[in-house]
Amino acid sequence: MDRHLLVPPDRWCITRSEFFAFIEEVRLLWKLDKIPDGDRPNPSHSDPNHGPNLYQVNEHYVKPVTCAAGGMSYALMKHAEGLPCQVFLSHAWAEGLFELGDLVSRGWPRLQGLVNVYCCLLANPQNLNIEVLLNVPPEESPFAKAMKRATHVLVIPNDTVSIYTRLWCVYEAYLGTRWAKTVMMPMRPRPSVQCAAVMQTLLLPWSLGVLVGSALTAVLIHFRQTQKLVIILAMFVNVTLTALCFITSCMAKLGSASRRAWVKFAIVRTVHIGLTFTSAALACMWLSFPSPTGNSWESFLHYFIPVAVTLFNLLRVAQINQQQLESRELRRQAGNLHIQTLEDATCSHPLDEERIRLAISGREAEVDMAIRVLMEAGSYNECLRRRYEAGLSVKGLGNTDLVVKTFLVVILWALSIVDSIGFSQNSFVNCELHPFWLDVSIVFLITAAVTFPIVIWVLVRNGGPHRGAFASIICSRAASAALGLPLLIEIDCHLLRSIDLIMVDSPCPTQVSWWMVTGFRPLMAAMSALWSVLGLLFCFERSASQLFACSHCEEPESSDSEASSDASEATSLSQRAASFRSSG
Repeated sequence: MDRHLLVPPDRWCITRSEFFAFIEEVRLLWKLDKIPDGDRPNPSHSDPNHGPNLYQVNEHYVKPVTCAAGGMSYALMKHAEGLPCQVFLSHAWAEGLFELGDLVSRGWPRLQGLVNVYCCLLANPQNLNIEVLLNVPPEESPFAKAMKRATHVLVIPNDTVSIYTRLWCVYEAYLGTRWAKTVMMPMRPRPSVQCAAVMQTLLLPWSLGVLVGSALTAVLIHFRQTQKLVIILAMFVNVTLTALCFITSCMAKLGSASRRAWVKFAIVRTVHIGLTFTSAALACMWLSFPSPTGNSWESFLHYFIPVAVTLFNLLRVAQINQQQLESRELRRQAGNLHIQTLEDATCSHPLDEERIRLAISGREAEVDMAIRVLMEAGSYNECLRRRYEAGLSVKGLGNTDLVVKTFLVVILWALSIVDSIGFSQNSFVNCELHPFWLDVSIVFLITAAVTFPIVIWVLVRNGGPHRGAFASIICSRAASAALGLPLLIEIDCHLLRSIDLIMVDSPCPTQVSWWMVTGFRPLMAAMSALWSVLGLLFCFERSASQLFACSHCEEPESSDSEASSDASEATSLSQRAASFRSSG
């Protein structure tokens, strides 16, 4: 106890890597049956994804290990001087340790440089009389002091019990609102679920397309001239359908939530998956033809067309998959937080319950508001609360899994740069079009592609996860449009010229292609950067500017059945928000 009196509670922390090493140590003992089930049987004790609950881990591992080391907490056993608290875990002991580890891994705030974590199981001296530490007003408790130092609170739901049936967790939610903390919960899908989606919707159709295309190329080898005409027409149809599919996805944003979800997941994704198959098949047959000679731009397009169309469809499927999986994960985690009323929350010690209820007396509506925003957005901070109070949806805006999204954005802009560089191979002799402006646009795009990840990172660090999530969606949509629309125009013109449906008297590029590459792409890059930084400042007002964000101020799409169930929830939540505003 002496060491815990010398080291302040806001330093009773371990590092993130030590936390996961601790879980692996417990897993090894659990496999050897050295951590038995408790007197109250835990039905998930033998489940490798759930494991023993924290009561059993404490009794059979934490207490023996720390007792042998001198009786201090596990955290101070690792670091005698302690570590400053950065991430505070709000969780329940009834959950399985392996489930806890998985959720911490998937919910950890990325791009923040955060390392140290406060977990009460490891922070408090479990062999000593903890009541001495807790026999103080709640705001003087070790939990409160640690949370006050932390920048982020990571809420860990579980499928055993809602953590907000525990009064201490309710009090932690209260402190999060009082001290304006960034409160988060896991929204990142399980890696196994993501891999399954990649296999089924990306690798499988692409592989089948390559196999079918290779087989058809071998079968039709003796019908080269007829085959070329058919392949060009098929590629033209494929490219046009890809463009229409993307435009349909954007136009669907203007409809209702249920209609958007149905169009995006039942139609758009299915068509993009089919186009991935046909693009891969056509690519194999297309590349069997020799490239045109005498024009470097035509030669570039010959090889770039099948690659770009296939990649564009793959990236669109990946984007839609990620959005759907995140929406499902948010609903699952929010369901595990559900509680009818804060009055249902309990505490194992009557004195603690009395003190906590006195501390939050008169602020119950605000705590309830914070929990509802957390369940809707996946995160809570003052900006999200104000947005929710303004009657705007916050669904999914707290998502912190921005690494995949940022990577996809960079790929899209990189493909745009490659296409623009290829476009510069056009002949500009005796043309009114000056290549200087094309070179300027290419330099601008390269700068934008390098800058966008930095902008997202800065927004997350300085503004919170909702700023980064908003910016990633805006950049992704702008990048898709900047790559897709100019490229599809170029490809269709090239294909029509290949079968002499367009007669060209000059080697110069068309005015439309020139403007789309030289003007439209840099314009989209500049507007997306500006809207990423300033967009949320104006999104409290309904305006035409939301059209550029594809109605992002409304909730991200979920599946059709999910969207219908959201309607009744939205009514209840809006009523709660109105009640809170009137009471405030």
